[in-house]
This record gives sequence, structure tokens and C-alpha cells, in this order.
Amino acid sequence: MEKNKNILHLIYTPFTGVGLHGGFRGNEWYKHRIEIFKNYTLKSMLNQSNKNFIHWLSFRLEEQYNPLTKELYNYLKGINYPIIFTFEGLMYWDDKFTNYTLKLALRNFMMMLWDCWRYKELKNPFMIWKYTWEDKNRTLLQRLTYVLEKFKKDFTGYDWVYMTRIDSDDMFHKDTIDLIQSQSPTEQEALVFDSGYIYNVNTGQLADWNPPTNPPFHTIIFHNWVFFDSVKHLAYYKDFKTHEDTTRVFNCKTLKMKNYMVSFHKKQIGTEWDSSLPRRIYHKFKFEPKGYCYTTSGLNISTHWRSGSGVRNFMIGKEYEGEEKVEILRDFGISL
Repeated sequence: MEKNKNILHLIYTPFTGVGLHGGFRGNEWYKHRIEIFKNYTLKSMLNQSNKNFIHWLSFRLEEQYNPLTKELYNYLKGINYPIIFTFEGLMYWDDKFTNYTLKLALRNFMMMLWDCWRYKELKNPFMIWKYTWEDKNRTLLQRLTYVLEKFKKDFTGYDWVYMTRIDSDDMFHKDTIDLIQSQSPTEQEALVFDSGYIYNVNTGQLADWNPPTNPPFHTIIFHNWVFFDSVKHLAYYKDFKTHEDTTRVFNCKTLKMKNYMVSFHKKQIGTEWDSSLPRRIYHKFKFEPKGYCYTTSGLNISTHWRSGSGVRNFMIGKEYEGEEKVEILRDFGISL
């Protein structure tokens, strides 16, 4: 950490602990996700023009004993990548798992049964029933307190903390970190992006990504005394429940560059290249397109390029070809 010595910049990536199945979809999914992370997210971070950051990866407690986690940790340490692993689950509200009503709980149960049919590793009906009724958000303060108490001892001398979110299958443009850190810190402010790309890992397609709401690539700016105090930390978020709430809860400054890329790989939790008819109808009435960049690899949890009926996801815009495509991908750390 050399530039902006008064700013601790954490790049936060929730690896497991998000959504259904207790936040874990089996070792097949986990192994695939690690490969996506290494080949895309990590390469985009190694490609940054400003390397003044620490990458924070969070996992469930169970992943602490998974050989795949140890292998990933040793790999990152072996290339001297600045990382922190924590094993207390997701460090903010989990908007991909809600069970406040019987209807929502039954919906979760049916979705997990469907996953059991899709993924061979997820077959235990007793665990599905257990996950149907769990409430991870209820334990958030306790888990966050444990993590931040450790952070407080390890990180001293900073006046501000920038916490930038990126998922474990997405990417940043090479100048994203530099752009974020060029913004002066202001209390209760968030930095957001208004446009990006989506990359289909399986087919090599690259296109504009036009999401209807604020994408999951925000930076929340904290005073150090707020960030490291778990009670103040959560209070700072007010009623924030999802990245879509960022512009409502915080004073947002929009950074205009296309600074992120979403991947499509068919094991996402929420992005689709081609969405189903019911989802298309729902999105059509709920949203108005804007834009940013995801990757798709065929194993995403919620990102689809095209629906089963062959209808293209309405959030996908202009597709890129030739040298223009090569140059864009290079800026995100991808070499063809």
C-alpha cells in the first residue's frame, strides 16, 4: 500500500456463503468458480495500473477445511497477491436468500430441489429442509464483529476505508482502482458505475451490458472509526439490502467509464445471457436498461445469455468483434 496512505482500499469478493444451499453448491461448482476467478477476476486485478489495494475474499466456515480453499490460498500467496481470507460468511445482507414468509420459504425449498436435479452433489433432502429455514442475516452482526475486531488490529493508521465490491466471476478495467482512488473521500458516499460489458466465456461473445438498476460494483466510503465498529458499520448501511439500494441509501457519485465486465459461464447465481419468458416479462415491466460488464461461462447462478426458447437477454446491447473486441478484453486482463 503506497499511494493514498490515509486510505485502506479493500476489494471485497464474497466467494461462498451467498444465497441458497447455505451458500455452497457443491465441490464441482466450487472448483469451477475458483478457475473462473483465477482466469478472469484475478487477471483483471493483476492487470490494474494501481495496485494499492488488498483483496478480501469471504467464505463459509466450512470452506476453511476444504482442500480447494487451501489450494487457492497457496496459489495466491505464491504469486504475492495481497489477499485476506475470512470464514464467517457474507459480510453484508444476503439479498439472494429471504424466507420471511411461508411462501418464500417454500419457494426456496422448490428452487433447491430443482438444483438437486441439476447438480449431482446436492441431493440431501434433510439439508435442503434445514437451509429452507435458516436465517443467515440474523447472525450478521455477530459474524461481522468477529472479523472487524481482527481487522482493527491488522490495519492501523488509516483515516478512510474504501470497500469495493466485485463478485468472484467478474472483472475490472485496468484503470478502475486508480479511478476510484482519485475520488476524494466523503462521508456517506458511494462510487458507482453506469455502464459495462458482458463476456460469454463459452462462446467468446462480448457485448455491452445494460442493467436496469445499479450493478454490483459499488465502492462504499467509510471513516475508519465507522468501518471497524460492527454496530456503526451496519448502521451506516441503514436499510441497505441489495446493490440495487446503493443509489437510494448513499450519496452516489457515478463514474462514467465502462469499468467492469460481467462473465457468463452458466454457474452464476443471478446473471442470464438468455432469460426465460417469465423472467423476461418480469424484467420488462420492472426495469429500464442502463449498463455494465459481466462474464458468462455457462455455470453462472443467475446470469443467462439466452433463454431456453432462444430469446436474447434484453440487457445485452451492442456486440463487439475484431480488433475492437481484442482491445477491450486486453484492458480487462483477457488475452485471446
